[in-house]
Amino acid sequence: MKIGRNEKCWCNSGKKFKHCHYGRETEQPVSKGEAIGHTKKNSSRKLCYVSADLKHECSNKIINAHTISKSGSLKEIADESNHVLGLKISLPNIIKNKGKLIPEKIGINQASTFKGFCSTHDKALFACIEDREFVGDEEQCLALMYRSVAKELYAKEGMLNTSEFLKGADKGRSTLEQMFMQQFAADQQLGINAAIKELSELKSKLDKQLLGKCSGNLTHLIIKSSKPVPVAVSSIVSPISDFAGNLIQDLGDLSVDAQQLVFNAFSSDGKGYVVFSWAKESQKVLDFINSLLAIDKNKMFSALIRFFFGVAENTFTSPLWWGTLTNEQKGKIEKLIMSGVNPMEFEPKDLLVEDGIEFSGWEIASIETINF
Repeated sequence: MKIGRNEKCWCNSGKKFKHCHYGRETEQPVSKGEAIGHTKKNSSRKLCYVSADLKHECSNKIINAHTISKSGSLKEIADESNHVLGLKISLPNIIKNKGKLIPEKIGINQASTFKGFCSTHDKALFACIEDREFVGDEEQCLALMYRSVAKELYAKEGMLNTSEFLKGADKGRSTLEQMFMQQFAADQQLGINAAIKELSELKSKLDKQLLGKCSGNLTHLIIKSSKPVPVAVSSIVSPISDFAGNLIQDLGDLSVDAQQLVFNAFSSDGKGYVVFSWAKESQKVLDFINSLLAIDKNKMFSALIRFFFGVAENTFTSPLWWGTLTNEQKGKIEKLIMSGVNPMEFEPKDLLVEDGIEFSGWEIASIETINF
């Protein structure tokens, strides 16, 4: 490949070749320390994801906001030392575990936190779920949804930063390796930018509802139990396949907006809840939910375990419950955790399909719907 020094660089950066990839293979490679430094800086970004209409109320203090209630939910499933099991997703930890993500002990003060709200708005927006018993009204379901969407936006924007870092991390590599890394990052950014656009549009709808500018057009499914759920999670996903292995939507087609499902599993006043929330017009998500509702209630907790660990990273587990699992059950969960780690692999169609490995420890008492 021959390119003139003053021609546009082949990587589509817009820069001249002499100011971009010319001689890149002879440059000093990015060190492990630089990569770790980027990871730490990226995870320490401070923002408040409140509506633009409320920005003037922001305090100067951005806090470690919990996406899962510390007092009501994490403390409920923590061990005597106030630790839960969760994933420590950082470059140093991935290096230490040789590329594997495994459940490790995390203190409840650190679990599920992100620097995504100021102290004023973290209190104002989520008091309805932090300070009173969960009854499953629309205000509480909206608050759960809002927090999950903000956390996912924060994560996706962080992924975009990391993708940009990757573009500059091809120093000291052969031209072929440089081309592969640049193409990989470019393809990744297409998907990330599409996800950010969709999440921003969903958040805009939630902002309007919070501000009373529009009536609710959201649907919620609430699964209840008389005892705490041993797994706590707060996340959002665009489901690809359902619990029967049927294809729900093709996320590879970026010309079509993906339909999103928000889900939370938590405890409140000694009771356990799983709440699914989505836009009422999202027919594909409804099809996914109906595949869950078709499962026998006695097997639904096992289906939820497959779902939580198979599609969400922001998942935390009771050490006591984990200690009751067999090696086969733990192996299944660890396999589910790794199912979405390799970006070069597609999600298996049977990810959520029953495979004979069952889980116990939470009995479902009732299932309710709002605006279904």
